[in-house]
Amino acid sequence: MSLQISETVQPGVPTGRVHWLVAMNRRNRSMAFVLLWPAMAAQMRGLEAVGPLAWTLLTLHLLLLPQLMYWRACRSAQPRETEVGHMLLDALCFGLWSGWLGHPLWITAATSVCITANLMAFRGPRGALQALGLYLAGAVLMTFGLGITPVLETDRIAALLSLLTLEVYLLGFAYGAYQRSMLLHRTRGELQQRLDQIAALQERLTEQARRDPLTGLHNRHFLTERVHELTHNGSGAGMSIGVMLVDIDHFKQVNDRHGHQAGDRVLQAVARLLVLAHEEGAEVVCRYGGEEFLLLLPDRGAARMRALAERLRGGVEALRIETGRDASDSSDAQIAVTLSIGWACGHGEPIERLIDRADRALYRAKQAGRNRVESALG
Repeated sequence: MSLQISETVQPGVPTGRVHWLVAMNRRNRSMAFVLLWPAMAAQMRGLEAVGPLAWTLLTLHLLLLPQLMYWRACRSAQPRETEVGHMLLDALCFGLWSGWLGHPLWITAATSVCITANLMAFRGPRGALQALGLYLAGAVLMTFGLGITPVLETDRIAALLSLLTLEVYLLGFAYGAYQRSMLLHRTRGELQQRLDQIAALQERLTEQARRDPLTGLHNRHFLTERVHELTHNGSGAGMSIGVMLVDIDHFKQVNDRHGHQAGDRVLQAVARLLVLAHEEGAEVVCRYGGEEFLLLLPDRGAARMRALAERLRGGVEALRIETGRDASDSSDAQIAVTLSIGWACGHGEPIERLIDRADRALYRAKQAGRNRVESALG
C-alpha cells in the first residue's frame, strides 16, 4: 500500500540510496498495518477458538513483516521488482485473512481496495488484476480449505477502524499523487528553464559567430549566409541590389606609425559611421576583411547610391580619431583617415558578380588617388 512517492536516503543501508518505492511502502505499510491490527483484532474477538497462534501470526504479519520486506528490498539488486513482489504477497496474505475471518465486509473492502489500487498505480490494469486474483485465491483457499462459512458481518469497532484505515489510506494516496505531481511540475519547469537558457545561449553563440568581435559589425560568414538566402530562397530574385565596398586608405601606415591599438580605434570609428547605412535600408553592413567593409543594400538609383557613398566618405574624412597614446607630439594624438569606395548595382544580377564589379570600381578609386568614390554601373 502506498501513501506518497518520494526518494529517501536511509543511513546504514548497504545499497546507499533507497529506491523511493521501497521507502514509501515501508512507511505506508507501517502506518496502515498498525491501523488494521486493532480492526482485525476486534473482529477476531468474536470468533470461537482463536488461539495464541492466530494472534502471533496477526502480530508478525502486521507489525514485523513490513520491516522485513523493507530490509529485503533494500538489499535487492532490483528493488522495484522486489517491492512489486511484496505487494502481490500482501494481496495473497490479506485474502487469506479475509477468508479466515469469514469475509467481514468492511475489512475485506478496506484491504482489497488498498491493495488493488496500489498495484494499479505501479503496474496498471494488469497489476490490479493480479492483486485481485491473488486476493480472491487466498480467500477461496481459506474458505474451502478450512470449510469456513462466510458471515460478511463486521464487528462495529472493526468496521469503524477499517473505515478509518481506508480513509487515511486514500487521503495519503491522494497526497502522494499530489506530491509527485508538484515534483513533476517543478521538474518540468526547471527543464523548460534550462531549455530556454540553452536556446538563448545558442542564439547568443550564433550571433557571436556572425559578428566581428572588434567592430561589432556582421562578418563575412554572415554575408555568405545572407547572400545564400537571397539567392536560393527567392527573396532576392528580381530585386535591384547595390553593393558598396569600402576600404580605409593607407591603413597599414596607421598601424606602423601609431600602433595596432590605434588601428583598432580607427576600424571601430569607421564601423560606427558605416552603421548609419542601415538608415538607408542596408541588408548587410559587414567587415569584409582587414580594413575593408561591404554594404549590401537595395538599389535606390545611381544618384542616391553615389550620395550615400559620398556621405560616408566625407563623414570619415571629417573624423579625428584619438590614438589613445600619451605622446608629446600632438600629431600623434589624433588620426585622420580617408576612404576609397567602389559600388555597383544591378537588377536581377547575381550578388557575387556585383561584388566583383564593386571590387574593380574600388581598385579604380585607389588608382585614381584614393579618398574618392567610383561606380561600376551596368
